[in-house]
Amino acid sequence: MSTNTHATRRRKALLLGWGILLVLLTVGGYLAFQGTSADALNQPPTSNQIAQGRQIYQQNCAACHGVQAGGQDHKQPKGGIQADGTQLAPALNGVGHAWHHDNTLLFNTVKNGSVASDSPMQGFAGRLSDDAIVSVLQYIKSLWPAAIRTRHAMNR
Repeated sequence: MSTNTHATRRRKALLLGWGILLVLLTVGGYLAFQGTSADALNQPPTSNQIAQGRQIYQQNCAACHGVQAGGQDHKQPKGGIQADGTQLAPALNGVGHAWHHDNTLLFNTVKNGSVASDSPMQGFAGRLSDDAIVSVLQYIKSLWPAAIRTRHAMNR
């Protein structure tokens, strides 16, 4: 193989490498500026999100967390363990401790299920879109007293 052919191949390989790097940087930059779906929870909710979230909540969450989001046992708003060893669904209306968690954890819990291995909370990734999860969480946050919403917003 001649030196000229070898140099041409090296040049082409180098250009291809730079081209791939440029594409990766462009795609990575685009994705970095898109943020995550959980970031949408940092914005004030719209009335449409709250209305849609209420409907989604009633269809998917109320059976465990209660129609008014008061949890399975009003005497144990943070949840707890039942006599049979299963967990009680906690209140989500501000009297439990959901508001102690940041938006990313709240979003991921609804989407992927609880990180606690003994929790019955299963994820909704296959049933709800990211936008629907944001709406239901905006609805839940709308149930919190103003002081809790303010405190939560400071700790995102």
